[in-house]
Amino acid sequence: MYGILDRYVGKTVVFSVILISICLTLFAALINLIDVIRYIGRGTIDFFFILQYVCYKVPGIFVTFFPVSILIGGVIGLGMLAKNSEIVILQSIGLSKLNIGVSCIKSILPLIVVVLFIGETIAPHFEKIAEDRYNERANPNVGVSIISTGTWIKEGNSFICISATVNEYSLRSLYKFDYEGLNLTRISYAVSADDGRWIMKMVTSKSVSDDGIKTESFMEQEWPLHINAERIAVLSELTENLSVFKLIDYINYLDNNGVDSRRYSLSFYNKVISPLVMLVMLLLALSTIFGPLRSMNMSSRILSGIALGFGYYVLNQIVAPFSLVYGVPPIIGASFATMVFAALAIYLLRRKS
Repeated sequence: MYGILDRYVGKTVVFSVILISICLTLFAALINLIDVIRYIGRGTIDFFFILQYVCYKVPGIFVTFFPVSILIGGVIGLGMLAKNSEIVILQSIGLSKLNIGVSCIKSILPLIVVVLFIGETIAPHFEKIAEDRYNERANPNVGVSIISTGTWIKEGNSFICISATVNEYSLRSLYKFDYEGLNLTRISYAVSADDGRWIMKMVTSKSVSDDGIKTESFMEQEWPLHINAERIAVLSELTENLSVFKLIDYINYLDNNGVDSRRYSLSFYNKVISPLVMLVMLLLALSTIFGPLRSMNMSSRILSGIALGFGYYVLNQIVAPFSLVYGVPPIIGASFATMVFAALAIYLLRRKS
């Protein structure tokens, strides 16, 4: 499957990609460190904790910058081969542009799989640890995570507000509003719910009818809801830090309850097409060697690669939110920038200098 030439071309490209990934990750981590230094003094947060906090963020930073690393690393690796006339030698012995491109893709695929694994398992786990520990250190005397506007959940004809959480299995100050059509029929308040079950403690329930308001109190009361502790935990996490399986589960839950799930769908499609994004970045790197940019020197090619990577990021950041605002299907919002730059890469590869 991997010939001698595949390994030779791939080794150069992969080494460059890994080196650029490390450099970009360290640079971004340093910027993040400078940014979060302002947290020092909140609660018991000190500089040592800030260092730990940034270290927990490193896997996520690495995954975020990996597509750009493929682009810049590919430009450098292939540029070194072109500078030493090795690309010309490879073509002289019968390798076409396609063959060289396939060699690069075959070599980079295992690395892409590793990065996807990190993005789905390690990075979200460490991101959650970082945020949980930040909340603990920033609010050492509180012990709960207060949600300023409340977290709202809709299930069937009920709306539930969670005011505070101790952890994903212990909730505080819950309100439930039951409706029949547009008519409010019951308001319930529970002091707490523990063990990840909807067994409420110290419940006050007020039923509303034409005869007036009837108040009842219960030491314990079960609320028949289908949302579980894992789905509640999703509410406290950023969508980009959620795994594909968590996103699928929560999207299905929202759809079943008639709640708009496009924001989570957009994040899901972004994750699904991320391998394609990485391959498009590699195609753009190839276009700097075989396209009209091949006459440029190495510095100009690297700058072109950085400009292309920045252009992709800006376009994606603009189009994706617009798709939510204007009702465009999330899959289009997630894939638009990728398709545009894939077309650009193919155009540059087919165009002669």
